[in-house]
Amino acid sequence: MNMDFPNVPRRPGGQPHVVIPYSFVDREFAGRLAGTLRRGGVSPWIDEVDMSTGVSLTTRILKATRPIDFVIPIISATSVKSGWVQRELEPIMTKELAGRVVVFPARIDGCPLAAFLRKQPFADFHGLGWNRACENVKDCVQGRPVTEPAHPPPAVRRPPAVHRPPAAPLLSAAEELATPDTKRVFLSYDHENDGNLKDVLVTWSKQPGFAHFSLYDQPVTVSVDSEAAEPLKRAIAERIGAASGFLCVVGTKTFGNPWVEWEIKKADELGKRMVAVRANRDCTVPEVLSDVAATCAMSFTFEGIRKAIDEAYGGSSLE
Repeated sequence: MNMDFPNVPRRPGGQPHVVIPYSFVDREFAGRLAGTLRRGGVSPWIDEVDMSTGVSLTTRILKATRPIDFVIPIISATSVKSGWVQRELEPIMTKELAGRVVVFPARIDGCPLAAFLRKQPFADFHGLGWNRACENVKDCVQGRPVTEPAHPPPAVRRPPAVHRPPAAPLLSAAEELATPDTKRVFLSYDHENDGNLKDVLVTWSKQPGFAHFSLYDQPVTVSVDSEAAEPLKRAIAERIGAASGFLCVVGTKTFGNPWVEWEIKKADELGKRMVAVRANRDCTVPEVLSDVAATCAMSFTFEGIRKAIDEAYGGSSLE
């Protein structure tokens, strides 16, 4: 069975520009797919887009400096429920961008596909496994016919024995939190002034015995009280909710930072283990952080912060 894509845009000598939109909980799968495509020589022009932030794919496509050729959305039970799949993909496939951009979905679990997606091929990572589904994606992006069904025919029910799960399956945020000894801590910091401290902590998190950090690593340019902040709040709240702990870096200008204050309150509302670490002794701890009785690191050192996180988790080892 050959499935060709006659409308694939081609620029002579150019490499395709691929966008992989995903819901936040599927971020690791999206990153793994993007890395595989880059390492496989498909193209260096592969962007991952977190749809939890409320971005518009249509706007991104129309305003892209380098024309976007392929959209490979990560389809899961989470992304289908979030609404962006129907809201963003159907217009791209049926309106002014139809024929200019190829949408080739990557389904990663057993969720049902929307009717408009069932009318075309998709890479079925759930049914075919990682290797075969990846080859389907590569064939599509590189302009080759997909020489096997990208998904099982609807009328065929395969016995479980022939289903091959993806190699080294990735855990969702919920599954990760349910795994024993996993301690994922949301990292809150002043983006404008304390990025260097964030970089140090992220580097330490790669060492044995230290916590794993998640964070919203983009500058926030809107007021925390504005309507424009709502999509960002939802995205950040989802990250905080997926973590089991919360660590606030207190720098020289953290006191009075409204976004940091909002993150602290949200973490407390969600019942997270609270940790605070000051860049130095002269830094003033925000009042709201004192109110939630956060565990404080004695110094901004690997061992000092590791011990504070251990204490917040009841003294259990992170190893």
